[in-house]
Amino acid sequence: MFVSTYESAIDAKGRVSIPAPFRAELGGSTRIFLWQALDGSGCLEGGGEALMAMYRATLTRLAPQSEVRKVLVNRIIAGSADLKMDETGRIKLPEDLCKAAELEGRIKFAGNMDSFQIWNPEKHAAYNASMEAAAASPDVMAAFGRAYSEVLHQQGAGHYNGPKLVEGGEG
Repeated sequence: MFVSTYESAIDAKGRVSIPAPFRAELGGSTRIFLWQALDGSGCLEGGGEALMAMYRATLTRLAPQSEVRKVLVNRIIAGSADLKMDETGRIKLPEDLCKAAELEGRIKFAGNMDSFQIWNPEKHAAYNASMEAAAASPDVMAAFGRAYSEVLHQQGAGHYNGPKLVEGGEG
């Protein structure tokens, strides 16, 4: 899972080093896909071959001529850059994606569970502030509580295949 936030810099040749924990999450693959985030936040979203395989499996479940499939294939599949990491863990960011996300100089990598994001630091700070305010919302907390309870229920019924969740702790 892609977790945490890292600061980095784009060098004079347009290259950036992928954070070591993110490289480890790619499982040895040197292939990275990047595209403009779909949510309008202005960042880039990226991941490896496993993420693209998941997107392919998801998108092929949609009718070939459905508007949803067309939009997502256009934005993620056709809109992505297929990049190869060099032996030092660097990729060259495409100019068009840098321009779209206003990336130059310093950048932020942010984990996004199955994917990661690349941000302009000022946009990232604004996004973080909006997420901090939203996180305290009763609706957000209630939705998280329902999802968490569902996972606990699945675990108890033997249907949850992830890491074991524990309740409470030793006290």
